[in-house]
Amino acid sequence: MILTPLYRLPSRRYFLLAIVFFLLSTHELFAQGSPYEFIGFGTPVVSQSARLEAIACSGVALTDGRMINDLNPAAWSMLTRSRIEVKLNFFYDKSDLGSDEGIKRLIKFSGASFGTLLSDKYNLGFAFGFSPISNAVAEVNQLDSLGTTTYTREGGLSQLYIGLSARPISALNIGARADFLFGNLRSIGQADVSRGVETVPGLFQREYSMTGTRGTFGFLLTLDSLVQELRGLTIAGAYSLGSNLNSIQRTHVTPINSALDSTIEHTGYGYYPPLIRLGLATRFGDRYRAEVDITGQDFSNSTYYSLTKPIVADPQLGTSNRYSIGIERLPMMGDESKGVPFWERVGLRIGASYAVLPFNPLSLTATASRVSVSEISFTAGLGMPMNTESVFDFSLGLGLRSPSIANSAPKELFFKMGASISLSEKWFVPLRRDDD
Repeated sequence: MILTPLYRLPSRRYFLLAIVFFLLSTHELFAQGSPYEFIGFGTPVVSQSARLEAIACSGVALTDGRMINDLNPAAWSMLTRSRIEVKLNFFYDKSDLGSDEGIKRLIKFSGASFGTLLSDKYNLGFAFGFSPISNAVAEVNQLDSLGTTTYTREGGLSQLYIGLSARPISALNIGARADFLFGNLRSIGQADVSRGVETVPGLFQREYSMTGTRGTFGFLLTLDSLVQELRGLTIAGAYSLGSNLNSIQRTHVTPINSALDSTIEHTGYGYYPPLIRLGLATRFGDRYRAEVDITGQDFSNSTYYSLTKPIVADPQLGTSNRYSIGIERLPMMGDESKGVPFWERVGLRIGASYAVLPFNPLSLTATASRVSVSEISFTAGLGMPMNTESVFDFSLGLGLRSPSIANSAPKELFFKMGASISLSEKWFVPLRRDDD
């Protein structure tokens, strides 16, 4: 009985839209995770590097060659030696709307990368890796007189990337990479009807698989190479093109009588929007630096699935902007750290950011009205050197998401902890020829 209206939805394109509106307008709910992750591609991921997370992801203009910068490929020509990086994150999210409350805890592998300097003479850097672009993991349980219905969202969008960076003149670094986008978004509705006897839960599952490509381009302009008085001042930018997605929709229905299972598949289209990042950084002394970044992305013309082309955009998505600032004391590594006490060698980081997220859900307090969702967060972290050039980075983040109209959509408190390790030891030093 509960599955019938889902199965007979007249428009497959707006299945998720109907689910989200239903979830946000129902008051007998027990949730796990952010209800906003039922919308669109889920929550955008800025960076999964624990070092960049500790400075609120303000790293577009970072010129330190002891990390693989996933925000700006132009920084790869700054690499001092080959590096391998692996990243892990822990998420805690608490959302509430009136008496309804949800908590999500999630440990997630967050990417890996390899980078090296191919040529000292031409400052040619190379890197490839894997990283997530969005997270979409949430669950809501609806309780009523008939039983329990569980709505689940799983998946997200990820990328494999490979690219090069060069320094044509002493003040300018340029870089480009190819991004191969792929991912799955799965929406599940499971109805467990309780009528005094045990029953087999009915299941409705709709899954979208997406693939696409895009290019990302970046530059770094170190102004002190042009004017000595501008010591440590760097301007940088990175731009990712929009990506046309090939999307496949699969609908699987398992009613209480499992003999009536059915699967329906449709081919469609999607679009992931372009992304622009701008950064301005400066240094104080030999170890301290500060950076301010601005990020912009317009999701209002995007969707992960449209049955027709040109695509029909997701009405719950809009423009997203992020403003971040970070300050750090750089870690001391290699020869410069010899004879220095451990805690003097450790890097220290703090940051803060404000963002308008791409979510525009329907308001619960005004008919046919949409609200925007903002996010404010504070971050901190450590960078602990290990052996010659390896480093362990650790980050903490605390933030709040709020709708533009109070009580019109869920309010969230979230906590994030990240860890990444960057390995680079003597065996990663490239062989040199006499003509280099």
